[in-house]
Amino acid sequence: MFNYFIGLTFLIPTSPACAAIYQWFDGDDNGSLWLSNSIVEPYSDLSSEILWWANLENANLHHTNLMFTNLTFANLENANLSSSDLSNANLFNANLENADLAFTNFTGADLQFSDLENANMFYADFTDTNLSNIQNWETSYWLAARYTENTIFPNGMDPTVLGMIELTVPTPGILCMASFSLLLHRRRR
Repeated sequence: MFNYFIGLTFLIPTSPACAAIYQWFDGDDNGSLWLSNSIVEPYSDLSSEILWWANLENANLHHTNLMFTNLTFANLENANLSSSDLSNANLFNANLENADLAFTNFTGADLQFSDLENANMFYADFTDTNLSNIQNWETSYWLAARYTENTIFPNGMDPTVLGMIELTVPTPGILCMASFSLLLHRRRR
């Protein structure tokens, strides 16, 4: 009979792995630990969520939509955020130690005072991103990460020395001339 019950336990179906987002620190000391019903898994849509002080350590969030998400003071240590969209996200003072941020879009994001120790930013897009006062940027991998003239860097950080690529935004005059020349080219045929 005992062997029968053991055999039945292996037949119980299991659900796919996911985790709830929970706050790891009560930042306002009012005793409330905000909980989220969001499912944390790759390809999730967490856009415009309020995930401040969230503990997402070791989370697998590759290809996740985190546009306009508030991740202030969030713990993203060892998290996989590769190929995710964090455009216009607030990552103020977030812990991104050892995070995989390769191919991630940070356009317009705020990363002030974030800890990027040993983070992988290969080919990430930092267009118009605020990187002022980020911590441990010297230990991070910045090769081929992209930025514009509006990207704000911390004191002492030289993007060209780190192998970053500056994106030049074409001026409207050049775009007008290019479209005008295409229009003339079509009329000649």
